[in-house]
Formats: sequence, structure tokens, C-alpha cells
Amino acid sequence: MKKFMFFIILCPLVGLSQYVDMWHFSVPYNETNIYEATEKEWYANVMSKAAKNQLINGWGMARRVGKDEKDVKYITWISFGDIKSRKNAYNSIGKYFDETSEQLFTPKLSQLGRDKWGSYVVGNSNLYFDEFLSAPKGINIKYSVHNYAMSSDAKNFSNQQKIIWLPFFKNLLKKNQTKQKSWGVARRINPRGHKYEWNVMTVDGFQTLDDVFESINSDVPGISKLNLKPITDSAPNGWFEQVIWEILVRVTEEGEIIE
Repeated sequence: MKKFMFFIILCPLVGLSQYVDMWHFSVPYNETNIYEATEKEWYANVMSKAAKNQLINGWGMARRVGKDEKDVKYITWISFGDIKSRKNAYNSIGKYFDETSEQLFTPKLSQLGRDKWGSYVVGNSNLYFDEFLSAPKGINIKYSVHNYAMSSDAKNFSNQQKIIWLPFFKNLLKKNQTKQKSWGVARRINPRGHKYEWNVMTVDGFQTLDDVFESINSDVPGISKLNLKPITDSAPNGWFEQVIWEILVRVTEEGEIIE
């Protein structure tokens, strides 16, 4: 048993905090079918059982958009309510791997992917989401933009985001003035240090790639009246990187698998 990570929960506008474990992968182009089949068929079903048994809050897998390299970049994640539930999940989830292996449609392909899984891993992060505002019920988040920054005071960065940006974003949603449907702010609690170039992030959720591009290229209504200085002061060098991810498969809190 090796692997896990996070997911965007679909319910009415609810804010919550949670721990998230995230894995980063680099997969050769000619092996993406092996990797994706393993995630979709094996791990998704394992995590579905874990969610149905209330061990995790959700799980997901996404592929990086628009990066032309010899390898394809992916992330996976699993979300937990708190430290205790995280520990319970890791102590209990292993049994679902054996159960699921007996139900696979392509057992050899999935086993091959599982055997190669470790060779694809290029890093992992433990995150704490100080706030996550999920999408309204019935809205499927298919694309997620991760905005990474370095802050000398990560907790202050999160607090300023919650004080300034969160109520502003809620108002945009209420007035239907944005294509963005979900938002979150997180601190990376492991690993840390300047070597890693970022220690805080925000996550913007969208239904389509067109919505992402439209949001990037459009002015945000009312933003000129917003005092963003406390936010910019908390991360003076701005965004280190902004990445679009396409969510290929995810597991909801209730254990439903959505592709």
C-alpha cells in the first residue's frame, strides 16, 4: 500500500479546513495508458471504498495542461478531516487494495502500473487547507488552477486570503459574476524551506478549460475597490508558478467515482 491525495468536494457553498496529501508524478508518454488505467481502475475503486467507510474525505487524479515535455505530469491527492482521521486511514486502507485487485477488468495492466508507480513519483507534499469553499451542488469541477507562492509567514498569507479574498469571492458567486466555482487556500507543512520555492497556494476550480482562459483574460468586477495590499505584502514576489490541471477522475466524500 503506497499512495494517496486530495479532492474537491461538491456540496453547497461550504468552507472547511482539512489535511491533504499530494503526490507529483512524471510519466513517459508511451506509458501514460498504463499509469492512467491504474489510477482510474485500481486506486479510484480503493479510495471509493475508503470514502464509503468514512476513512477519507475524497481522492483525485489530474493531468497538467499545456506542458510540452517528454514526460506527462500528473498529481494525485487524498483529503482527510484531521490528523487523527489521516492516521486511521493509513492504518486501515491497505485491505482495500487486495479486495479491489479481485474485481479489476484489466488486472495485468493495473498490476503493471502499480509495480511502476514508485518509479513515476517525483515528489510529494503534505498540505493544510485553512479554507476550502466547494462548488455548489451539482457543479462538476473539471479544471483546477494551482497558484504557488513563497511567504515568510504562511499562516498570515492564509489569514489575509480568508479575510480579504474569501468574502469577495463569495459575493462574486452570489451575483454570478465569475466563471470560477470553487476556491481554497493552503499551506505546505512538509517539505518546507526556500529550496522548494513555494510554501502556500490557492486553488481555483472551473467547469471547463474555456472558463479558465476566460477568467484569466477578463477583469474581475469590483476588484479595483478591494485593498489587496495585505495579501501582496504577505507574498511580495507574487506567484512563483500558476498551473492548470485537468481532473481525470475523482472520488467524492460519499465514495462516488466521477470521470
